[in-house]
Amino acid sequence: MKQQFLAETPDTFRTYIYENNLKAVPDSASISICRPAGGQLVSGASMVIGADGLLSFEFTADDNLVPWLDYKAEVEYAIASKTHRAVLFYDVVRSRLAKVITDDDIFAELPQLRDRGWSVSGTAESGSQTLIIDSRLKRFGDAYFTGGVAECPAKAETREIRDFDASTGTLTVEAFSSAVAPGDKYLLTRPFSREIQRAFEKIEDELKRLGKRPHLVLDSHDLREAHIYLSVAEACKGLASENKGIWWELWKEYEAKAGAAYSGLRLKYDYSGDGSITGAEGELAFGSLKAGRR
Repeated sequence: MKQQFLAETPDTFRTYIYENNLKAVPDSASISICRPAGGQLVSGASMVIGADGLLSFEFTADDNLVPWLDYKAEVEYAIASKTHRAVLFYDVVRSRLAKVITDDDIFAELPQLRDRGWSVSGTAESGSQTLIIDSRLKRFGDAYFTGGVAECPAKAETREIRDFDASTGTLTVEAFSSAVAPGDKYLLTRPFSREIQRAFEKIEDELKRLGKRPHLVLDSHDLREAHIYLSVAEACKGLASENKGIWWELWKEYEAKAGAAYSGLRLKYDYSGDGSITGAEGELAFGSLKAGRR
């Protein structure tokens, strides 16, 4: 999805570069930015390159001073002595549509999902009361398990995962009663954050299809019911192994519920783009979320 930044607010522009379907780690990178109405905002500024290739550039409040769509960012980067360029667009907005649901909302809607999260078991190489370290976890991305739970059978304890650093295979968790020792078994269950994000992006795409700009919907709670149903549908879709069975049926059922919830929504829609709602700025959004794998 296109990045959005709040007007008059410092923030960070981030992007990856992909080569042969893999994240590339450039030797150097710079960014130049043009305003939508013309004129240069940033010229050839150096970008920070993360260990996994994440390119970042810090925006000041002045960089995001003027709300507008389609700022043009040209990233110039070098790999193996060759220079490449990538062009990306972003928006500066007065408000952003936000996700307002969590795993608990999904479990409240369909309790069967509580025990069907994606789990990974392993053996700790080292740790402490608040750390589980296993280099074999490096294959997962940063924050993959963040928000999930870590179970240590030897302690008969389960703790929330606060952070996951893929570069070292380190999980930061709520404190266990005693330190995690080398050889201790663990079971990790990741959250449904990916399914929640996919559902959110589908809702944004549907708004755009109907000619609406997501950042002009001022109250994200207006979309909460549809977002819960569609997130449950995404979770069930991931558990459906073939065109039959309970998870397939639940996927289709909740996709239909999401479409029904979305049709006829009354949104607080900021037609004027001034960041506030007047008495006339509310409308019915017609349409239904499209079904099928994406």
